[in-house]
Amino acid sequence: MTAEDAFDAARLAACGKGEWPSRAVFWSAVRFGMTAVEAARWADADERWSSLWRVAVAEHLPPIPEAPLVGAPASVVQAKTHLARMHEIVGSRRQDVLR
Repeated sequence: MTAEDAFDAARLAACGKGEWPSRAVFWSAVRFGMTAVEAARWADADERWSSLWRVAVAEHLPPIPEAPLVGAPASVVQAKTHLARMHEIVGSRRQDVLR
């Protein structure tokens, strides 16, 4: 994904018209400023966004709030999905086992 593609994805996600495709896109948008991302055009944001994007791509980033599995390795996503399903099956009868 190029910096411009990431910026376009961030603009859509910031205004609720898309999903965050990666942690790097989300955290670049946070650092740029969500309202600034929504209002900016690529021509105006190119230099600053590209700089933030390069840093975010190289970093180990925390999960996205409300979407912790975005950008996680497939094995982690699969494990958490299966654990959630197991929790649904078992229900609240055996919370001590699931901790």
